[in-house]
Amino acid sequence: MLKTLSYPRRCVLYNLGYRIAGSIDGAPFPPSRLINLVIGTTEISWYQLGGMFNAKAFTTLLCRNGVGPDKLKTMLDFGCGCGRILRWWASLKDSCEIWGCDYNAELVAWCQRHLSNFAQFKVNRSNPPIDFPDGYFELVYAYSVLTHLSLEQQRPWLAELTRVTKPGGCLLVTTHGRRCALTHGVSPDDLDRLERDGVIVFGENLHGSNSCVAYHTEEYLRGLSSLGLELVEYLPAGTRDIGEQDMALFRRVLA
Repeated sequence: MLKTLSYPRRCVLYNLGYRIAGSIDGAPFPPSRLINLVIGTTEISWYQLGGMFNAKAFTTLLCRNGVGPDKLKTMLDFGCGCGRILRWWASLKDSCEIWGCDYNAELVAWCQRHLSNFAQFKVNRSNPPIDFPDGYFELVYAYSVLTHLSLEQQRPWLAELTRVTKPGGCLLVTTHGRRCALTHGVSPDDLDRLERDGVIVFGENLHGSNSCVAYHTEEYLRGLSSLGLELVEYLPAGTRDIGEQDMALFRRVLA
């Protein structure tokens, strides 16, 4: 009888199969170390399919609200990592100016080497501002970025992303909601605090990494109207991967 392989060894074999077969979209896969840095696992299947399914989930949400990606002229993936979602917009390269930025220079460098045939990339600092003009993008999206920011970083970054969004344009963010909190084993007392305060953060001293984890309520997100954002649609557990993060689509109100 064959000895059962440990998970790390099975993962190596699965990944080898993916690397031999090549990606669905034709772009190369990042090194396992970079994949793990971004999504907390080295599994290429999760990197590839999660990115594809979330791009489709974003597209569905946007189209349902009259914002088809194929009609956009400018787009920013804030916190692009190693291009897990951004790589699925390659078909828009002739009609849309696509940007990705991240505070991790190594991830940005990988994107510049392998995805620059359809997108441009910048390194941003861990705190605002980012180097783009006011109202430059018709769409800004941030997948699992607010989920890893300290409490004091939350609103400054939301204000900055609003600034670079065109008036009438859209900002799409994903958050850990109550469902994620329950799945992650957040205590009843902390759940009560989440409902009371609208946002709670664990591991704030490790902000920017997967070890810092933030949770948000729908009510907190609706309260961002003071930044000039209208919550167009809130979709609990709307992302299409095992993270089951909530999706919130905002429109920057016209001045």
